[in-house]
Amino acid sequence: MDRCKPTITCHGDQELFASLRSELSERLPRETVEWRRSYGRPPKNVIVDVNYVAFSSDSLPKEKERTLLKQPFFHIYWTTCPDADTYKSELKDDIASWLHTLKQHNITDWYIVLVETDNIKNKPKLLPRMSVIDKIRSDFCSKQSDRSSYNKNLGKFEEMMRSSREKRTEPGWNFCEYFMLQEELAFVFEMLKLPEESLVQYDELDALFSQFVINTQAGESPKWLSSFTGQCDNWDGLNLSQPIDEEKRKLIQQGKSATLLDLRNYLFSRQCALLFSLQRPWEVAQRSLPFMHNTVHELHILEVPMPVGSVACWVFLSCLEVLQMCERCGNASQVDVYTHYTASLWAYARDKLLELGLLCGLMPDMTPLSEQLHLVVNLLSGMGQSGLTENSPNQKLREALSSKESFHKHYLELSELAMGTYKHIGRLRCAKRIGKDLANFYMKNGEANKAELFLSDALKTYVEEGWDLLASYTRKQLAECQKQVDVTGKYPLYKLMKQLFLC
Repeated sequence: MDRCKPTITCHGDQELFASLRSELSERLPRETVEWRRSYGRPPKNVIVDVNYVAFSSDSLPKEKERTLLKQPFFHIYWTTCPDADTYKSELKDDIASWLHTLKQHNITDWYIVLVETDNIKNKPKLLPRMSVIDKIRSDFCSKQSDRSSYNKNLGKFEEMMRSSREKRTEPGWNFCEYFMLQEELAFVFEMLKLPEESLVQYDELDALFSQFVINTQAGESPKWLSSFTGQCDNWDGLNLSQPIDEEKRKLIQQGKSATLLDLRNYLFSRQCALLFSLQRPWEVAQRSLPFMHNTVHELHILEVPMPVGSVACWVFLSCLEVLQMCERCGNASQVDVYTHYTASLWAYARDKLLELGLLCGLMPDMTPLSEQLHLVVNLLSGMGQSGLTENSPNQKLREALSSKESFHKHYLELSELAMGTYKHIGRLRCAKRIGKDLANFYMKNGEANKAELFLSDALKTYVEEGWDLLASYTRKQLAECQKQVDVTGKYPLYKLMKQLFLC
């Protein structure tokens, strides 16, 4: 997070600082520092790392600057002044000029560093009445108290952010502008190695936007929200491979270019990045299904125009991205934890692939029409080219929609993964439901022998658990399946079971 490091300006002897910079940059982030926070909040141990830049009056914060990042809030003067005479003739005026410039910008957060070399040969036998450091302290530091630069400016920023949030019902308020403010605070906490605090900021933004969308159902629709209700021509899924999606962040920053999916993709990807840094991939999986359901619901509430099948593409791509990242970032000790949530993601991806197969004429008993082939082309164009690598979600979906054979392969793989995961966590009913779907698929594909196994398994469960209606319907399906097989003398059983069902 180099972009988020606080900036310190350096003035005075630049050669001196250059000789020390490497060691300072290496040693400063090694140890934690206690940060005593305002408003009675408990102190935190933080890691401090900074960017050093040469002092320039042009880079100093302007009045009412609404930013924390890249603004220099602390300023250091470096010197190796050897004696009081040199200090009086050369150094004193330069320090005074530097401090005058800072004062003009209402800056009181500065530090003067005098580096003394232990040169015994040149050391005077008698110490002077006042050393250079004493003179500097007397001339410039006598009235200065201890200060905490970043804490003070952070407090001002939080006050300004809260004030902006309180104005959210006023006509000129804009969510995108406020989003960038609170995200800047999130960046600061992340830079201080406080990912939990950073995550809180994104969770608050998530809840705030959701509340605005819910309020539209009561007729409260602010003007800025209309920018998220326009035509959505891009439905690429989540991108969790990089901590910050700069392209989507720029769209949000512009305020008029981001779609609802852009905002939701970016916001959730930032939450995931922080959860991964906290080594909690299970929570990423836990949050993913509610996130997707909520986003689909918001698309419906805001009546965002999107082509048929595009939402299913987005869900499929997002599910697979989450699943791949959880597998990549998880460890053996957490597998059993996040498997309870990944099972539903496998099933959701399978359901959406089935939906696309029906829309595009890729099921076994269907022949794609020209309109359906055209639909496939349009859906693929809206997925974009990002993340188009081998085994990526984008590539998998393109392959699945390329032909009936490829669709069957991917659909069966997903079904088996969903079933296996459900069985692993003991959710057998969910596994049996997928098994019945597979039986229907195999029946349409002329593979009744494979369908029979799934139907028999489901029937056994329904009978044992007393699901009489489901058991009767499954008996009918099983009888029809055995009629098609008819190689083991089961056809008479088919007739009997059909009669029993009709009765």
